[in-house]
Amino acid sequence: MFGRIRSWLDGVLRRNTVENEMASEMEFHLAARRDDLIRRGLSPKEALRHARLEFGAVERYKEECRESLGLRLLDQLRGDLRYAFRQFGKTPTFTILAVAILALGIGANTAIFSVVYAVLLRPLPYPEPDRIVRLARQSTTRLWEYLSIPQFEFWRDHSSAFSSIAAYRGVGERALFLGPDRDWIRVMPVTDGFFRTLGIAPALGREFVRDETLPQNQRAIILTDGLWRRAFAADPGVIGRSLRLDDENLTVVGVLPAGFWFTQPAEVFITLRTGRGLADTGSNTQVIARVGENRTLRQAQAEMAGVFASYRQAQADRLERGELGMALIPYQESLAGNVRLTLLLLFAAVAFLLLIACSNLACLLLARLAARQREIALRLALGSGRARLLKQFLTENLMLAFFGALTGLLVAFGLLRALIAAIPLELPSAVPIRLDTPVLLFTLAAALTTGVLFSLGPVFTAWRLDLNSSLKEGARFSSSSPARQRTRALLVIAQTALSMTLLVAAGLLIRTLYNLHQERLGFTAEGVVTFDTPLAVDKHRNSLELHNYQRSLIERLEALPSVQAVAAINLLPLTGYLNFPAQRDGHPDQSIGGMEQRVVTPEYFALMGIRLLEGRTYTAADTPASAPVILINESLARAWWPDRSPLGDRVVVGRYWQKEFPEVKDVPREIVGVVGDTKGGLLQAPPRPTLYVPFSQVSDGWAKTIGRIAWVVRGSRSPALAAEVRQAVTAVDAGQRISRLRTLTEVVALATAQSRFNALLLAAFAGVALALTAVGVYGMLAFSVAQRRHEIGIRMALGARRSDVLKLVLRQGIVLTGAGLALGVGGALVLVRFLATLLHGVRPADPVNFITVSLLLLLIGLVASYIPARRAAIVEPMVALRYE
Repeated sequence: MFGRIRSWLDGVLRRNTVENEMASEMEFHLAARRDDLIRRGLSPKEALRHARLEFGAVERYKEECRESLGLRLLDQLRGDLRYAFRQFGKTPTFTILAVAILALGIGANTAIFSVVYAVLLRPLPYPEPDRIVRLARQSTTRLWEYLSIPQFEFWRDHSSAFSSIAAYRGVGERALFLGPDRDWIRVMPVTDGFFRTLGIAPALGREFVRDETLPQNQRAIILTDGLWRRAFAADPGVIGRSLRLDDENLTVVGVLPAGFWFTQPAEVFITLRTGRGLADTGSNTQVIARVGENRTLRQAQAEMAGVFASYRQAQADRLERGELGMALIPYQESLAGNVRLTLLLLFAAVAFLLLIACSNLACLLLARLAARQREIALRLALGSGRARLLKQFLTENLMLAFFGALTGLLVAFGLLRALIAAIPLELPSAVPIRLDTPVLLFTLAAALTTGVLFSLGPVFTAWRLDLNSSLKEGARFSSSSPARQRTRALLVIAQTALSMTLLVAAGLLIRTLYNLHQERLGFTAEGVVTFDTPLAVDKHRNSLELHNYQRSLIERLEALPSVQAVAAINLLPLTGYLNFPAQRDGHPDQSIGGMEQRVVTPEYFALMGIRLLEGRTYTAADTPASAPVILINESLARAWWPDRSPLGDRVVVGRYWQKEFPEVKDVPREIVGVVGDTKGGLLQAPPRPTLYVPFSQVSDGWAKTIGRIAWVVRGSRSPALAAEVRQAVTAVDAGQRISRLRTLTEVVALATAQSRFNALLLAAFAGVALALTAVGVYGMLAFSVAQRRHEIGIRMALGARRSDVLKLVLRQGIVLTGAGLALGVGGALVLVRFLATLLHGVRPADPVNFITVSLLLLLIGLVASYIPARRAAIVEPMVALRYE
């Protein structure tokens, strides 16, 4: 086999030499036979004639030689390509239209696939990344991907399925002090074994060890290559050096290699202390592990199921309701999260769009084939084989697909940049998303597949061509054969079914977006500007300093001419969660381990437009020296005091089932008011029970947990407001940073960004699909009417009314649309099952959505059918009877 390939390549690359060698060899044999005949007594002329007669057709031998070398196929291909170029030149409108349709379809698929490959398919940049898994607690309804430190330690100590296991928490900003300078860097706490689990060894020094994670020991720090070069000039002597991070000294034990990547970008890694504090006992920690070399993922999962029985006995108090065991999720899959479903949905949508485009092109090719029918029949009659003709047609179509793919790459380049900028999600890609080699191979495969797909209908029709009827001079109906009509009808039905599926999905996502916009926020976002001031660890960290800081800054901000009111809170609505344990005083059974906690200034509720339902809000009289008070939200009032007023009752923060948590332990506080619910971390989720504590009465323990203050300013957002705010903040604290200056409306919009992106993009795809379907129905019926014009003339001459002809054509269009709808309903029911996690306030199989989409498609089909039907109804019988 390899020898034949080598011979073929040799023949292709040395074509002229091979031709010359063949000619020389033929001449040699002729000359040898001629000389032999001359020696037998013939004259030179007679000898040459006899030699040629004996030898036979020289060109036939050359053709056989070329065929044995595979060069004949190359000649045929070259001829087919030249013929295809001539055909494209004769029909430039068709060529440009076909290439444009393919460019849009293949370009959109290439752009989406670029993101899909980078996020879902490209292996993570670690050794054997398929062995890295994430641990998640599994129940009958959900997965908890966060564990507590005691849970992590149990699975670390009792499972032998892993070669290594480690825990980590999210990245946070901390101050690195280098002499008199302070540099804000991103820090991630991790346990020992973290880098071993990823399969990465430090370029300098070592990884963390177990002792460095114990609360009583000094913590260690590992630098990334970038920070090592930027802050320490790539000094190898940094190993063993003590660095000050916030108010803590840590020892440098390693430097990571250049190019190290982790999904959460950090500049340094510090040891995660495995204690029993509030943060450790809560579900705040992510756990990854590397499956052992001698085990598969399935075997490791089976072992985890066996260990769960011991876990159930050892930590029964930590089991969630319905918890079934520990699930092992491939790490790359867990990183994708919700991005996975969104990307696969978009990829399916553009694939459907390309299929619709292919069916439209197939209809165009069928019409083009009808125009070339007599030419094809003549070539068959003159001896050309059907397979040879079909090979030529396939070459033409593959050339169209190739040009469409080349143009599609330009489209994909522009779409990809726009897509990455528009996606409101974090894309966990280790390298920049671009049109790299795997994507180009996908584009080539898409072009080949597309060329074959839109060639199937025309090729099938041409193969069944009736040669006799096509050659008849007066043949009127051959171009409208039943086989061709059925092929066109099936293509239109397929277009309608695919459009139905896309429109149903788009309708669900649009209704989800509408429902999200109808959600009651509980506050007024219009006219409010917000910004954050991250707090340095060495400043404003006790209650008195924090209170004085926020009062000074409020006075400065209120003095600005464009500001009407100012307030502060430790965490804005729709920007996350912050919860501590809390208990109704004297009622341990009424405890919530994750009670949302907010620290606010007295002006906050009025400025945000939050309703006061009962009692009062905070006033200037609520000072550190006055009685401790607290406000609760409506959800907590309903949960703990369903049939009476909560005013006068007391709540204790930092207590859960009578257990005390010293980090945030607070005194019992009297409830003085109930305020309306506001949205918490997610717009889709219902409000959670929430406590509001005044800044003036926050405890020292709480003050240390406040890493930033969010400021809300009501007024006009003038171009100079940002500069005025910065001046006011600097006047209070020259070293204070400002981040996330934006309107509260932008914060709300960010909460719906993913749903808006999904709905708008899928709606755009569905709209294009609907337009292509309408064009397909119209084109099919218009072509059918043109081919049946003579038949229509006969019908009308025999007494058919114009309304009868109109109904005839309309009925054909409605039947095709109805058949497509029937198939589309089945496809949509399959697709929408995968959309459940993206929906809000609407069921996947919502009948209203299906009925609306069906009526819309029926209307589009009716309109697309009416124009050809009306054209058929106004045909003059005498003109139609003379029509050839």
